[in-house]
Amino acid sequence: MMCFLHGAAGHYTDWSEIIGQLPSHDSTSFNLYNIVDHKINDAALKINDLNPDGEILIGYSMGGRIALHCLLADNSPWKKAIIFSTHTGLVSTKDKKIRRAQDNDWASLAESNFNSFLINWNSQNVFSNSSLINRDYRQSNIASAISKSFLNWSLAEQIYLNPFLQKIRIPVCWVVGQNDPKFVKIGKTATNLIPNSELNISQASGHRVPWDDQKFTIQTIKSFLQ
Repeated sequence: MMCFLHGAAGHYTDWSEIIGQLPSHDSTSFNLYNIVDHKINDAALKINDLNPDGEILIGYSMGGRIALHCLLADNSPWKKAIIFSTHTGLVSTKDKKIRRAQDNDWASLAESNFNSFLINWNSQNVFSNSSLINRDYRQSNIASAISKSFLNWSLAEQIYLNPFLQKIRIPVCWVVGQNDPKFVKIGKTATNLIPNSELNISQASGHRVPWDDQKFTIQTIKSFLQ
């Protein structure tokens, strides 16, 4: 079983087209908003509990952060993992305070003016070298769920993961886009810490690798399945 985790302000259907082009293999795209009331560690435990036969865990950005928590949890069932464009955490109290304030602002905007939230979210520099992902946000509670995700799964709410990455012993494929230099650097550091890991860099991508370079993404997943 392959399980896909979406990113912040994303949706489980983001992965549908990619899953549809993969070889015959049981796959599911997990709706993270179903467990958005849980803090990040508890959310990871929940995902593991719901996927006892899980083989390959695939996470993008926020979903990648949650995936790392899944791999580090005592109840992890995963045999392999693919991590896309993922931050491993903040070190300083000052940086966490700044990030917490930013994510509180995102949460408030998502609740008060969802259209404005989407415009501002997609206008961030981190997405400047990426294409928009077409999504249907007509689900009635999506704004509230996204808002809550910025509170419970803020980067400021997780520990700095680098000191723990060496505990991940399963094969890990870490994927970044060449046009996303901050996350290329993070990926290089992470794969130096995870014993059985590799770094794959898409030359045609920014932060949203799976959708910026879908052909590369599908080839990467297929190769990792072998």
